[in-house]
Amino acid sequence: MKIKKIILLLIIFTLTGCYDSKELNNIAILTATEINRVDDNYIINAEVVNPQNPDKQTTKASPFIIYTGTGKTIQEAYRQIKLSSSRYLYPEHLQVLIINENLAKEGISEVLDFYLRDPSIRTEFNILIGKNNDILSTTTPIEEISSSSINETIKTNNRFQGVSNLTTLNELAIMSLNPNTEIILPSIKLKNITKKSDTEENINNTKIDTMYELSGLAIFTDNKLLGYLDNNQSISYNIIKNQIKSSILTYECEENKYLSAEIINSKSKIQVKNNQININVTTNATINESNCHLELNKNKSIKLLENNLSIYLKNNLENDINYIRNTYNSDVFGFLDEIYKHNYKEYLKVKDNWYQEIYKNYPINITAKVNIVSKGNIMEGYNEKN
Repeated sequence: MKIKKIILLLIIFTLTGCYDSKELNNIAILTATEINRVDDNYIINAEVVNPQNPDKQTTKASPFIIYTGTGKTIQEAYRQIKLSSSRYLYPEHLQVLIINENLAKEGISEVLDFYLRDPSIRTEFNILIGKNNDILSTTTPIEEISSSSINETIKTNNRFQGVSNLTTLNELAIMSLNPNTEIILPSIKLKNITKKSDTEENINNTKIDTMYELSGLAIFTDNKLLGYLDNNQSISYNIIKNQIKSSILTYECEENKYLSAEIINSKSKIQVKNNQININVTTNATINESNCHLELNKNKSIKLLENNLSIYLKNNLENDINYIRNTYNSDVFGFLDEIYKHNYKEYLKVKDNWYQEIYKNYPINITAKVNIVSKGNIMEGYNEKN
Protein backbone atom coordinates (compact mmCIF):
# COMPACT_ATOMS: atom_id res chain seq x y z
CA MET A 1 0.00 0.00 0.00
CA LYS A 2 2.83 2.38 0.86
CA ILE A 3 4.50 1.66 -2.48
CA LYS A 4 1.28 2.55 -4.34
CA LYS A 5 1.06 5.88 -2.46
CA ILE A 6 4.66 6.73 -3.27
CA ILE A 7 4.10 5.94 -6.97
CA LEU A 8 0.94 8.07 -6.97
CA LEU A 9 2.79 11.02 -5.43
CA LEU A 10 5.57 10.73 -7.99
CA ILE A 11 3.03 10.76 -10.82
CA ILE A 12 1.34 13.86 -9.37
CA PHE A 13 4.66 15.73 -9.08
CA THR A 14 5.60 14.92 -12.68
CA LEU A 15 2.27 16.22 -13.95
CA THR A 16 2.36 19.53 -12.11
CA GLY A 17 4.12 22.72 -13.26
CA CYS A 18 4.39 26.43 -12.58
CA TYR A 19 1.14 28.23 -13.31
CA ASP A 20 2.97 31.19 -14.87
CA SER A 21 5.69 29.29 -16.72
CA LYS A 22 6.59 30.44 -20.23
CA GLU A 23 8.10 28.44 -23.06
CA LEU A 24 11.55 29.64 -24.06
CA ASN A 25 10.54 30.20 -27.67
CA ASN A 26 7.65 32.39 -26.51
CA ILE A 27 9.62 34.94 -24.49
CA ALA A 28 11.56 38.08 -25.39
CA ILE A 29 14.47 38.55 -22.98
CA LEU A 30 14.54 42.19 -21.85
CA THR A 31 18.08 43.51 -21.34
CA ALA A 32 17.64 47.31 -21.26
CA THR A 33 14.87 49.87 -20.95
CA GLU A 34 14.79 53.57 -21.73
CA ILE A 35 11.92 55.56 -20.28
CA ASN A 36 10.70 59.07 -21.08
CA ARG A 37 7.50 61.08 -20.65
CA VAL A 38 6.09 63.41 -23.28
CA ASP A 39 2.66 65.10 -23.07
CA ASP A 40 1.59 63.00 -20.06
CA ASN A 41 2.50 59.77 -21.85
CA TYR A 42 5.28 57.41 -20.87
CA ILE A 43 7.44 56.27 -23.78
CA ILE A 44 9.32 52.99 -23.32
CA ASN A 45 12.16 51.78 -25.54
CA ALA A 46 12.78 48.12 -24.72
CA GLU A 47 15.93 46.31 -25.85
CA VAL A 48 15.39 42.57 -26.19
CA VAL A 49 17.68 39.80 -27.34
CA ASN A 50 17.25 38.98 -31.02
CA PRO A 51 16.03 35.33 -31.16
CA GLN A 52 17.48 34.95 -34.66
CA ASN A 53 20.89 33.25 -34.83
CA PRO A 54 23.21 35.54 -36.84
CA ASP A 55 25.26 32.51 -37.95
CA LYS A 56 22.26 31.25 -39.91
CA GLN A 57 21.61 34.53 -41.68
CA THR A 58 22.94 35.60 -45.05
CA THR A 59 23.63 38.99 -43.53
CA LYS A 60 24.73 39.70 -40.00
CA ALA A 61 21.72 40.31 -37.76
CA SER A 62 21.72 42.74 -34.88
CA PRO A 63 22.03 41.01 -31.49
CA PHE A 64 19.16 43.14 -30.17
CA ILE A 65 15.75 44.39 -31.25
CA ILE A 66 14.26 47.67 -29.98
CA TYR A 67 10.51 47.83 -29.34
CA THR A 68 8.64 51.03 -28.41
CA GLY A 69 5.44 51.43 -26.43
CA THR A 70 3.48 54.40 -25.04
CA GLY A 71 0.90 54.71 -22.31
CA LYS A 72 -0.47 56.80 -19.48
CA THR A 73 1.33 54.47 -17.09
CA ILE A 74 4.61 52.57 -17.36
CA GLN A 75 2.74 49.26 -17.22
CA GLU A 76 0.49 50.31 -20.10
CA ALA A 77 3.52 51.30 -22.18
CA TYR A 78 5.11 47.89 -21.57
CA ARG A 79 1.85 46.14 -22.45
CA GLN A 80 1.65 48.02 -25.74
CA ILE A 81 5.00 46.50 -26.70
CA LYS A 82 3.21 43.14 -26.64
CA LEU A 83 1.25 44.34 -29.66
CA SER A 84 4.52 44.70 -31.58
CA SER A 85 5.91 41.35 -30.52
CA SER A 86 4.39 37.90 -30.39
CA ARG A 87 6.61 37.08 -27.42
CA TYR A 88 6.16 37.65 -23.69
CA LEU A 89 8.48 40.38 -22.37
CA TYR A 90 10.72 38.60 -19.84
CA PRO A 91 12.25 41.19 -17.44
CA GLU A 92 14.40 39.05 -15.12
CA HIS A 93 17.57 39.67 -17.14
CA LEU A 94 17.20 43.46 -17.20
CA GLN A 95 20.68 45.03 -16.97
CA VAL A 96 20.22 48.75 -17.63
CA LEU A 97 17.51 51.37 -17.09
CA ILE A 98 17.98 54.79 -18.71
CA ILE A 99 15.72 57.55 -17.37
CA ASN A 100 15.48 60.50 -19.74
CA GLU A 101 16.34 63.85 -18.18
CA ASN A 102 12.92 65.33 -19.14
CA LEU A 103 11.27 62.78 -16.88
CA ALA A 104 13.99 63.03 -14.23
CA LYS A 105 13.40 66.79 -13.90
CA GLU A 106 9.74 66.11 -13.12
CA GLY A 107 10.70 63.46 -10.57
CA ILE A 108 11.52 59.76 -10.57
CA SER A 109 9.32 58.66 -7.65
CA GLU A 110 6.75 57.00 -9.94
CA VAL A 111 9.49 55.17 -11.84
CA LEU A 112 10.95 53.89 -8.59
CA ASP A 113 7.53 52.81 -7.36
CA PHE A 114 6.87 50.75 -10.50
CA TYR A 115 10.18 48.88 -10.61
CA LEU A 116 10.23 48.22 -6.86
CA ARG A 117 6.60 47.09 -6.79
CA ASP A 118 6.81 44.56 -9.66
CA PRO A 119 8.03 41.21 -8.21
CA SER A 120 9.00 39.89 -11.65
CA ILE A 121 11.70 42.53 -12.13
CA ARG A 122 15.12 41.97 -10.60
CA THR A 123 16.56 44.87 -8.60
CA GLU A 124 20.26 44.54 -9.44
CA PHE A 125 20.15 46.36 -12.79
CA ASN A 126 22.02 49.64 -13.23
CA ILE A 127 20.37 53.04 -13.64
CA LEU A 128 21.56 56.05 -15.62
CA ILE A 129 20.18 59.44 -16.63
CA GLY A 130 19.98 59.94 -20.40
CA LYS A 131 20.78 63.42 -21.70
CA ASN A 132 19.34 62.58 -25.14
CA ASN A 133 16.11 61.02 -26.34
CA ASP A 134 16.04 57.53 -27.86
CA ILE A 135 19.54 56.46 -26.86
CA LEU A 136 18.69 52.77 -27.17
CA SER A 137 16.98 53.16 -30.53
CA THR A 138 20.02 54.82 -32.09
CA THR A 139 21.40 52.22 -34.47
CA THR A 140 24.68 53.66 -35.79
CA PRO A 141 26.44 51.51 -34.82
CA ILE A 142 24.03 49.22 -32.95
CA GLU A 143 26.85 47.19 -31.41
CA GLU A 144 28.05 50.22 -29.49
CA ILE A 145 24.74 51.02 -27.77
CA SER A 146 23.52 48.04 -25.79
CA SER A 147 23.03 47.05 -22.17
CA SER A 148 26.23 44.99 -22.02
CA SER A 149 28.42 47.66 -23.63
CA ILE A 150 27.01 50.38 -21.37
CA ASN A 151 27.69 48.34 -18.22
CA GLU A 152 31.23 47.51 -19.35
CA THR A 153 31.90 51.18 -20.16
CA ILE A 154 30.77 52.23 -16.67
CA LYS A 155 33.01 49.61 -15.07
CA THR A 156 35.99 50.69 -17.17
CA ASN A 157 35.34 54.37 -16.46
CA ASN A 158 35.14 53.74 -12.72
CA ARG A 159 38.28 51.63 -12.77
CA PHE A 160 40.50 53.98 -14.76
CA GLN A 161 38.97 57.48 -14.63
CA GLY A 162 36.71 57.65 -11.59
CA VAL A 163 34.00 59.84 -13.13
CA SER A 164 31.16 57.34 -13.23
CA ASN A 165 30.08 54.44 -11.03
CA LEU A 166 27.53 51.64 -11.13
CA THR A 167 24.28 52.38 -9.27
CA THR A 168 21.68 49.63 -8.94
CA LEU A 169 17.96 49.95 -8.28
CA ASN A 170 18.55 48.76 -4.70
CA GLU A 171 21.13 51.50 -4.12
CA LEU A 172 18.86 54.11 -5.71
CA ALA A 173 15.98 53.03 -3.46
CA ILE A 174 18.19 53.38 -0.37
CA MET A 175 19.21 56.91 -1.42
CA SER A 176 15.60 57.85 -2.12
CA LEU A 177 14.13 56.43 1.09
CA ASN A 178 16.77 57.88 3.40
CA PRO A 179 15.52 61.35 4.47
CA ASN A 180 19.10 62.47 5.16
CA THR A 181 20.56 61.82 1.70
CA GLU A 182 19.95 62.89 -1.89
CA ILE A 183 20.12 60.94 -5.13
CA ILE A 184 23.14 61.05 -7.43
CA LEU A 185 23.32 58.93 -10.60
CA PRO A 186 25.66 58.42 -13.57
CA SER A 187 24.60 59.96 -16.88
CA ILE A 188 24.98 59.05 -20.54
CA LYS A 189 24.75 61.08 -23.75
CA LEU A 190 25.01 60.61 -27.49
CA LYS A 191 27.64 62.33 -29.57
CA ASN A 192 28.17 62.58 -33.31
CA ILE A 193 31.52 61.70 -34.86
CA THR A 194 32.20 62.99 -38.36
CA LYS A 195 34.40 60.77 -40.51
CA LYS A 196 35.83 61.67 -43.90
CA SER A 197 35.59 59.15 -46.71
CA ASP A 198 38.86 57.35 -47.41
CA THR A 199 38.18 56.83 -51.11
CA GLU A 200 39.48 59.25 -53.72
CA GLU A 201 36.20 59.57 -55.61
CA ASN A 202 34.36 60.45 -52.38
CA ILE A 203 37.14 62.41 -50.75
CA ASN A 204 34.83 65.34 -49.96
CA ASN A 205 32.04 63.19 -48.55
CA THR A 206 31.67 62.72 -44.85
CA LYS A 207 29.99 60.11 -42.70
CA ILE A 208 28.45 60.79 -39.30
CA ASP A 209 28.47 58.00 -36.74
CA THR A 210 26.54 58.27 -33.50
CA MET A 211 28.30 57.01 -30.40
CA TYR A 212 27.62 57.34 -26.71
CA GLU A 213 29.78 58.47 -23.83
CA LEU A 214 29.39 58.63 -20.08
CA SER A 215 28.98 62.13 -18.73
CA GLY A 216 29.22 63.71 -15.29
CA LEU A 217 27.11 62.59 -12.35
CA ALA A 218 23.46 63.73 -12.25
CA ILE A 219 22.53 65.53 -9.04
CA PHE A 220 19.06 65.51 -7.42
CA THR A 221 17.00 67.08 -4.68
CA ASP A 222 13.67 65.59 -3.56
CA ASN A 223 13.97 62.94 -6.29
CA LYS A 224 14.10 65.63 -9.01
CA LEU A 225 17.04 66.23 -11.34
CA LEU A 226 18.76 69.58 -10.81
CA GLY A 227 21.78 69.35 -13.11
CA TYR A 228 25.10 67.65 -13.68
CA LEU A 229 28.56 67.72 -12.20
CA ASP A 230 31.46 68.01 -14.62
CA ASN A 231 34.08 65.26 -14.77
CA ASN A 232 36.41 66.81 -12.19
CA GLN A 233 33.57 67.44 -9.73
CA SER A 234 32.38 63.87 -10.24
CA ILE A 235 35.87 62.58 -9.42
CA SER A 236 35.89 64.70 -6.25
CA TYR A 237 32.54 63.24 -5.23
CA ASN A 238 33.78 59.68 -5.73
CA ILE A 239 36.98 60.40 -3.79
CA ILE A 240 35.04 61.78 -0.82
CA LYS A 241 32.51 58.93 -0.91
CA ASN A 242 35.30 56.34 -1.05
CA GLN A 243 34.15 55.10 -4.45
CA ILE A 244 37.29 55.80 -6.46
CA LYS A 245 39.46 53.01 -7.85
CA SER A 246 41.78 55.03 -10.07
CA SER A 247 42.03 58.50 -11.52
CA ILE A 248 44.53 61.11 -12.69
CA LEU A 249 45.71 64.24 -10.87
CA THR A 250 47.04 66.73 -13.41
CA TYR A 251 49.12 69.26 -11.52
CA GLU A 252 50.68 72.45 -12.94
CA CYS A 253 54.13 72.15 -11.40
CA GLU A 254 55.58 75.07 -13.38
CA GLU A 255 54.05 77.70 -15.63
CA ASN A 256 52.45 75.85 -18.58
CA LYS A 257 54.18 72.63 -17.50
CA TYR A 258 52.24 69.74 -16.04
CA LEU A 259 52.70 66.53 -14.15
CA SER A 260 50.28 63.59 -14.17
CA ALA A 261 49.99 61.45 -11.05
CA GLU A 262 47.79 58.37 -11.22
CA ILE A 263 45.79 57.55 -8.11
CA ILE A 264 46.11 53.81 -7.56
CA ASN A 265 44.54 53.68 -4.11
CA SER A 266 42.40 56.13 -2.17
CA LYS A 267 40.79 56.04 1.26
CA SER A 268 38.34 58.61 2.60
CA LYS A 269 36.85 58.89 6.06
CA ILE A 270 34.12 61.30 7.17
CA GLN A 271 33.81 62.11 10.87
CA VAL A 272 31.66 64.53 12.83
CA LYS A 273 33.33 66.17 15.81
CA ASN A 274 32.78 69.46 17.68
CA ASN A 275 29.91 70.40 15.34
CA GLN A 276 32.20 70.12 12.34
CA ILE A 277 32.51 67.66 9.47
CA ASN A 278 36.03 66.33 9.06
CA ILE A 279 37.04 64.61 5.83
CA ASN A 280 40.34 62.78 5.74
CA VAL A 281 41.60 61.59 2.35
CA THR A 282 44.73 59.49 1.85
CA THR A 283 45.83 58.47 -1.64
CA ASN A 284 48.71 56.52 -3.12
CA ALA A 285 49.84 57.71 -6.53
CA THR A 286 52.42 57.03 -9.21
CA ILE A 287 54.05 59.61 -11.46
CA ASN A 288 53.19 58.68 -15.03
CA GLU A 289 54.31 61.82 -16.84
CA SER A 290 56.33 64.90 -15.98
CA ASN A 291 57.14 67.92 -18.11
CA CYS A 292 58.75 69.69 -15.18
CA HIS A 293 62.31 70.16 -14.04
CA LEU A 294 62.07 67.97 -10.97
CA GLU A 295 64.80 65.85 -9.47
CA LEU A 296 62.58 62.87 -8.86
CA ASN A 297 65.53 60.73 -7.79
CA LYS A 298 65.98 62.82 -4.64
CA ASN A 299 63.87 62.28 -1.52
CA LYS A 300 63.64 65.99 -0.78
CA SER A 301 62.06 66.69 -4.16
CA ILE A 302 59.63 63.81 -3.71
CA LYS A 303 58.52 65.14 -0.32
CA LEU A 304 58.01 68.60 -1.78
CA LEU A 305 55.99 67.17 -4.66
CA GLU A 306 53.85 65.10 -2.28
CA ASN A 307 53.14 68.22 -0.25
CA ASN A 308 52.20 70.23 -3.35
CA LEU A 309 49.94 67.47 -4.67
CA SER A 310 48.28 67.17 -1.26
CA ILE A 311 47.51 70.89 -1.21
CA TYR A 312 46.28 70.70 -4.81
CA LEU A 313 43.93 67.80 -4.01
CA LYS A 314 42.65 69.47 -0.83
CA ASN A 315 41.85 72.70 -2.71
CA ASN A 316 40.04 70.79 -5.46
CA LEU A 317 37.88 68.92 -2.96
CA GLU A 318 37.04 72.10 -1.05
CA ASN A 319 36.16 74.02 -4.22
CA ASP A 320 33.95 71.22 -5.56
CA ILE A 321 32.09 70.74 -2.27
CA ASN A 322 31.41 74.47 -2.04
CA TYR A 323 30.31 74.59 -5.69
CA ILE A 324 27.77 71.83 -5.10
CA ARG A 325 26.53 73.45 -1.90
CA ASN A 326 26.17 76.91 -3.39
CA THR A 327 24.87 75.91 -6.84
CA TYR A 328 22.51 73.04 -6.06
CA ASN A 329 22.01 73.12 -2.28
CA SER A 330 21.89 69.32 -2.47
CA ASP A 331 23.50 67.16 0.20
CA VAL A 332 24.58 64.34 -2.13
CA PHE A 333 27.57 63.68 0.14
CA GLY A 334 25.22 62.63 2.95
CA PHE A 335 26.70 65.02 5.50
CA LEU A 336 23.39 65.26 7.37
CA ASP A 337 23.29 61.48 7.53
CA GLU A 338 26.80 61.46 9.04
CA ILE A 339 25.65 63.94 11.69
CA TYR A 340 22.65 61.68 12.38
CA LYS A 341 24.94 58.65 12.85
CA HIS A 342 27.64 60.29 14.97
CA ASN A 343 25.98 63.14 16.87
CA TYR A 344 22.26 62.68 17.27
CA LYS A 345 21.84 65.69 19.55
CA GLU A 346 23.41 67.91 16.90
CA TYR A 347 21.23 66.25 14.27
CA LEU A 348 18.06 67.21 16.16
CA LYS A 349 19.23 70.82 16.19
CA VAL A 350 20.03 71.13 12.49
CA LYS A 351 17.70 68.75 10.60
CA ASP A 352 14.68 71.04 10.30
CA ASN A 353 16.64 73.98 8.86
CA TRP A 354 19.44 72.03 7.18
CA TYR A 355 18.76 73.22 3.64
CA GLN A 356 17.20 76.56 4.52
CA GLU A 357 19.98 77.99 6.67
CA ILE A 358 22.66 75.55 7.79
CA TYR A 359 24.02 73.30 5.01
CA LYS A 360 25.72 75.96 2.88
CA ASN A 361 27.68 77.33 5.84
CA TYR A 362 28.25 74.21 7.94
CA PRO A 363 31.96 73.91 8.85
CA ILE A 364 33.79 71.31 6.74
CA ASN A 365 37.47 70.60 7.30
CA ILE A 366 39.43 68.58 4.72
CA THR A 367 42.83 67.00 5.12
CA ALA A 368 44.43 65.34 2.10
CA LYS A 369 47.64 63.35 1.86
CA VAL A 370 49.16 62.14 -1.40
CA ASN A 371 51.86 59.49 -1.12
CA ILE A 372 54.02 58.89 -4.17
CA VAL A 373 54.74 55.18 -4.25
CA SER A 374 56.42 55.08 -7.67
CA LYS A 375 58.12 57.73 -9.76
CA GLY A 376 58.80 55.62 -12.82
CA ASN A 377 62.30 54.82 -13.98
CA ILE A 378 64.90 55.44 -11.27
CA MET A 379 67.14 57.09 -13.89
CA GLU A 380 66.70 60.81 -14.39
CA GLY A 381 64.19 61.67 -17.09
CA TYR A 382 64.97 63.89 -20.04
CA ASN A 383 63.07 66.89 -18.62
CA GLU A 384 64.77 66.49 -15.25
CA LYS A 385 68.26 66.77 -16.77
CA ASN A 386 67.58 69.67 -19.15
